[in-house]
Amino acid sequence: MEKEIQGIIPPLLTPLDREGDVDVPALKRLIEHCIRGGVSGIFVLGSCGEGTVLSREQRRCAAEKALEITGGRIPVLVGVLETSAAGITEEIKEYEEMGAEYFVAAAPYYLPPGSQEEILEHFRYITEHMHGKLIIYNIPPYTNSDILPTTMERLLEMPKVTAIKDSTGNWALFQKILFAEKKGSLLSGNEDLCGAAMLLGADGCVPCLANIYPGFYVDMLVYGREKNVDKILEYQRAIVEMKEVFQYGRSWIAVVKYLCARKGLILPYVGKILPELTEGEKNAIEEYLKDHESMYENRRNYL
Repeated sequence: MEKEIQGIIPPLLTPLDREGDVDVPALKRLIEHCIRGGVSGIFVLGSCGEGTVLSREQRRCAAEKALEITGGRIPVLVGVLETSAAGITEEIKEYEEMGAEYFVAAAPYYLPPGSQEEILEHFRYITEHMHGKLIIYNIPPYTNSDILPTTMERLLEMPKVTAIKDSTGNWALFQKILFAEKKGSLLSGNEDLCGAAMLLGADGCVPCLANIYPGFYVDMLVYGREKNVDKILEYQRAIVEMKEVFQYGRSWIAVVKYLCARKGLILPYVGKILPELTEGEKNAIEEYLKDHESMYENRRNYL
């Protein structure tokens, strides 16, 4: 039986214009670029989409326009990164009125839960106060709490939980839920584990660099499903080397936006609290890409 949420799902950037407003024409270019690259869905307003940086109005605009642009061609996962279950359900209702069906929520992160049972109660409350489907977002570096594999199994038993996006980077724990008998989908949110996760049967990956190079990751997914170890090794090496580009910016989001801007997809502006790249940082990125971008570009003709 085919699962609802699977494949390559870019955590979509939120394009901004010079004034800081959502750049809707750029959002359309970016989404169409990803769809042409063969992605299976998009995830808006996550970490890469600056979901915790943007204003409520900016978030509403980005979600509404993404739903309009995709027009039901692919699933749109909407990040709802409020700090409480009540705040999450309130915002979910607004997105449901727009026609959104899939939502991504994390554990509370200002007053983190003290136990796995509290995490279960948090998500149980959310599922009981929504109509759509929920994707659980496990990202301990930002939430200060980890959803353990046994808890993930219980979460996937909840009727409205359709997937888990695990961004822990903890391969030992990821394997435990990967090999468990479970309902729903398991997505790797960590590009360093993307190749291994696909080889061992993960349902998909949520890689930030798929904003720029969607076809690269779609090809990698195919090789993973074919259990082509040699190709997966080749692609994973390329990922490890390409990710080194992040060291040249104070904000990794600014780096990803700059990479997109180089393709003419968006402008490079980030949310107000994030630092823009300096000219020196841009020059360092360009120097690095001379020797490393071809590993991505030679896979497909993306643009």
